[in-house]
Amino acid sequence: MNWRASPWFGVVSAAFTGLLFLASLDVGPWGPLALLAPVPLLIYALSAPRAITVALAAAAARAIGLAGIVYVYDDFPLATMLAFVAAFSLIYAGVVLLTRWLARSTPSALAVFSYPLLLVTSEFLFGMVSPHGSFGAMGYALVDVLPLLQAASLGGVPALTFCVALAPMTVALAVATPKHWRAVVIAGAIPLVSIACAGALRLNQSYDSSTRVALVGLDQYEGRAFRNENEALETARAYAREVSKLVLEKPKFIVAPEKQFGGAREAGASSAVLAEAVAGQPVTLVAGFDEVLADSTRINSAQVFAPGKSLQRYVKRRLIPGLELGYSRGPGPLVMDTHGVAICKDMDFPGMIRGYGERGVDLLLVPAWDFVRDGRLHSRMAVVRGVENGFAIARSAAAGRLTASDRYGRVIAEAITSPAKPVTIVTDLGIRAGGTWYLRLGDAFAWVCMAALALLLAWRALRSRPSGSD
Repeated sequence: MNWRASPWFGVVSAAFTGLLFLASLDVGPWGPLALLAPVPLLIYALSAPRAITVALAAAAARAIGLAGIVYVYDDFPLATMLAFVAAFSLIYAGVVLLTRWLARSTPSALAVFSYPLLLVTSEFLFGMVSPHGSFGAMGYALVDVLPLLQAASLGGVPALTFCVALAPMTVALAVATPKHWRAVVIAGAIPLVSIACAGALRLNQSYDSSTRVALVGLDQYEGRAFRNENEALETARAYAREVSKLVLEKPKFIVAPEKQFGGAREAGASSAVLAEAVAGQPVTLVAGFDEVLADSTRINSAQVFAPGKSLQRYVKRRLIPGLELGYSRGPGPLVMDTHGVAICKDMDFPGMIRGYGERGVDLLLVPAWDFVRDGRLHSRMAVVRGVENGFAIARSAAAGRLTASDRYGRVIAEAITSPAKPVTIVTDLGIRAGGTWYLRLGDAFAWVCMAALALLLAWRALRSRPSGSD
C-alpha cells in the first residue's frame, strides 16, 4: 500500500497537523506555522481510499488544535466549549472531505484552489451567524507575516484565510500528484507571490502625520467597579493619578480599559474624578464604564472626555453571550472628526467595524478587557481590523495587553498588564489618510470565492454523472 494512504499515516498526520494547529492558530504563538500545518493531513486526505478515515483524521486534527481555546476560556461552561470544539471540528472535516472529492477528479491547476475556496466559504458563512463574529478564522494566524497580512486591505479576513489555505494545499497536492507537480506549484505560487509582492509595496508607504497616544492599565483595580460599587471611587482615583502623570507626556489621546468605572451609584462620581484629571488639558480621555442609567438600563460604555466639549458616550454593540446578559446594545458608532471609539468584542465583527472606515476614521480608540491568556489573540484580531480599514488602533485592555498598531498591522508599542503595578504606554502612531480596497468592495472577495466554489462543485458533480443519464 502507498505510504500516503496507510491508516498509520492517517493517525500520524492527524496528530502532527493537530499539534501544528495548536501551535499556530488562535492562541498559538507561532502563527506562520499555519502555512504548513495542514500539509500532512491534506496529503493523507488526497490519497486515502476511505472517506470515513479522512473525516475522522480531519476532525481529530482540528479538535487537537482547539485545545488551546478550551484551556484559555476555562471560565466558560465545559459543555459550551465542547460544543464549540465539536462544531468547528465537524465543519473542518466537511471541508477536507469536499477538498478530497473535488481534487481527485479536477485538473491539478484548478484542484489546488479547492481547499482555499472551501475554507473561506465555510468560515465566512459561519461568521455571518456566529455570536462571536470572525473569531476562530484561520486567517488571523498571518498577523505576524506582514506582506501577506496586507491582503486584508483587499479582501478582509477571507483573503488571509485564502492565503493560509493555498500554501499548504499547493505543497500537499504536489506531493500527492507527483506527475502534475509543476502545474500545481505554478498555479499555487502565482497568487501567493503576487500578494506578497503587493503587500511589500504597501508596507513601503509613508505616513501623512503622527498622533501621540497613551494607554493605561491597572490590573490591581481591574473589575472592582463591576463587582463592588463601594470601591468604584478608589478605582477612579487610582486611574486619575496615572492619567495625571501621562498628561505630562503630552499625548493627544489616553485610553483606559473596559468596565473599570461606574456601577449603579458611583458612575457620576467616577466620571467627575476622571474629568478633573484632564481638565484644561489638550488631551482626550476614553475610559470604559459599567453603568446603570436612570431608567435602570445597564450598559457597557466608553465615556469620552474631550477638551472644550461635553461628555460623549459610546455604548458597546456586540456583547459576550452569557457574560453580558442584561446589558443593552448601543445604537451605533461614535465618530469624532477622524477618530472613532469601539469596545473590545466589537472588534471581532469586521462588517460592523468597516462602518468606521467608511466614515473616514484614521484612528480607533478601543477600551477592552481580555481573559489574561487570550491577550495576544484578541489584540491581534483588532490589529487586522486596522489593516482592513486603513486606520491605526490604540487598544487598552484590562487583564491583557496595551497595544498600539498602525494601518499596516505593525505593532508600534505593546505591554502586558500586571496585577502588581500600573502599566502604561506612550507612543507616536503614524497616520495616513485614505481608505482601502476592502472599504470600497466590502466582502466581495468572499462572495467571489463562494461563486467560484459553486461553479467548481457544479462542474465536478456533472462529471460524476453516469454517461447516458438524463
